[in-house]
Amino acid sequence: MGIQNFILNKDATCLLIIDIQERLFNSMEYDIRKNVVKNVGILIETAHSYDIPIVLTEQYSKGLGPTIPDVKSKIPDIDPFDKTHFDCMKNDAIANKIATLGKHTAIVCGIETHICVLSTALSLLSRGINVVIASDAACSRRKHEWKMGILGLRDAGAIVYPTETISFMLIEKYGTEGFKKLAPLFK
Repeated sequence: MGIQNFILNKDATCLLIIDIQERLFNSMEYDIRKNVVKNVGILIETAHSYDIPIVLTEQYSKGLGPTIPDVKSKIPDIDPFDKTHFDCMKNDAIANKIATLGKHTAIVCGIETHICVLSTALSLLSRGINVVIASDAACSRRKHEWKMGILGLRDAGAIVYPTETISFMLIEKYGTEGFKKLAPLFK
């Protein structure tokens, strides 16, 4: 893996938000939910600031419910892709959408880290797409499973960064409009 995989380029990046749905999300611990919602919101605001395309998925929405309002309200114009496979890339519509974006890097966040996030990231990596996992914008019901998912992702070649690192790599420079708009989100 070359050093270029560790550097984010806003023109070559998309954001993939996986399955942050009511029934599944509510099974997470409160402090974890609060942190994930905040960080996913920051990633969405960063994506909006730099015209980074966003792809939203839902796992069997009939059973697990829709995307939580705190996330969906930030991207009301983005329709989620409903899926039944844990690996998003096994859904042809999602795989085609990501392919047509023509991006070399996917920032990935969502739930659950050790299932849908992991299997999707592995598929993206196998297709030659650089994967950056927002470690504090992904979660599992149990901390051990989150940790093992993150370790497995890193070992497989995904880059694992906290949300703040991801956003500041895309902001690039102090004093810009993007910096002024996004910096207050980190207080």
